[in-house]
Amino acid sequence: MYKNIFDKIIYLAVLIVSPFFLVFILLYRKKNIVRIWGLTSSRIGHFAGNTEMHICSKVDNKKKFLDICYFKNKEICNKFLEKKWREKLKIFPRQIVYPLYKLIEVLSYYFLIFKDHIVFDLSLHSRDYNNYIDKYEPNITFNEDEINKGKSLLKKFGLGENDKFICFIVRDKKYLKHNFPEVDFSKWNYRDYNIDDFIPAAEELTKLGYFVFRMGKISEKRLNTNNNMIIDYSFSDLKSDFLDIFLGANCEFCLSTDVGYDHIPYIFRRPLASITDPISLMKLSSKKFLNIFSLYYSKTEKKYLTLNQIFNSNLAYFNSSQDLYDAKIKIINPGPNEIKNFVIEMVNYIKNDFKLNKVDENLNKKFFEVYDHKIRSENFVNFFQSKANTKIKKLHGEYYGKISPSFLNRLIL
Repeated sequence: MYKNIFDKIIYLAVLIVSPFFLVFILLYRKKNIVRIWGLTSSRIGHFAGNTEMHICSKVDNKKKFLDICYFKNKEICNKFLEKKWREKLKIFPRQIVYPLYKLIEVLSYYFLIFKDHIVFDLSLHSRDYNNYIDKYEPNITFNEDEINKGKSLLKKFGLGENDKFICFIVRDKKYLKHNFPEVDFSKWNYRDYNIDDFIPAAEELTKLGYFVFRMGKISEKRLNTNNNMIIDYSFSDLKSDFLDIFLGANCEFCLSTDVGYDHIPYIFRRPLASITDPISLMKLSSKKFLNIFSLYYSKTEKKYLTLNQIFNSNLAYFNSSQDLYDAKIKIINPGPNEIKNFVIEMVNYIKNDFKLNKVDENLNKKFFEVYDHKIRSENFVNFFQSKANTKIKKLHGEYYGKISPSFLNRLIL
């Protein structure tokens, strides 16, 4: 109760002096554009991805900005990542900065000049649609003490100095249900996977000499394996906010089912093997990204849809299981053998310096001719904006990422 009263007193004090702040930022515009930016801190994907992409955009922009930041959420999903962003950004208490943000936001509806002075941070702003990943170095680095700490912890898991490891992040419903019990996330059940389907892939990677870390803050079930090179980190006593970031930043690659955590390897420029649905949201901005997705089976026509039919049926983007049910579509997730083949392909892709052979490159070229034509079409853009309730028109820049060739051999374009 007393904290709420104290917060309100601070809000009131800030609003009283706010006219002086508004005069200052308008007079200072010729030198620097002062902006207020609220960082989304409750979800790791946005805390990592949105923040990294925004910092890159500042470097890419010819204008000079001075950003005054605060955390939009009371919850901080990762304290170590908070520490690293504080080292990089000017972050101030929410009670002081939030009232200024709301004031400028209201003024921006009436005076366009004020739009320059706030950062609108949307969920889709974690996407690298300007190809920053391959253009700029990571904005976060580890100091010597942190590197030594990470290496010391890896030894406790049995890794030697030269051992390489791969991170698996496989979505299930436990994390969101535990952390946001008041919200019904069942509409995203189509994104859930059975961790057992990933064990053959993990086993195969250990045969190639890699350790595998199964990541996850909170997971539904344990890994059923006796392989000492497969580490169920999600249930480990050594799990920490620091190690969550260190592992993602130093893995050989991350296998992801398009979960927020994959934005950690993403912002540290680590390779990603991504299983993503819907297909419009695939990660394609970096040469280090390899992708597959589910097959779309029409219950009405009793057949798999081609790439053209997926777009024509407005299924290239959906945001709930209900959308699939209404369209009488069942998505067939990659099975254990397909996932195993996918990770082997990723290993070879990395070893070949992120290049495909001529046959596989032509296969990708054929895919992207259809994909690009459809995803940039007026029909898709209008549908996506309406469905996602956003004004964003572009989900991709240049297609540097690839689609798994073995997967494309099964897909009817």
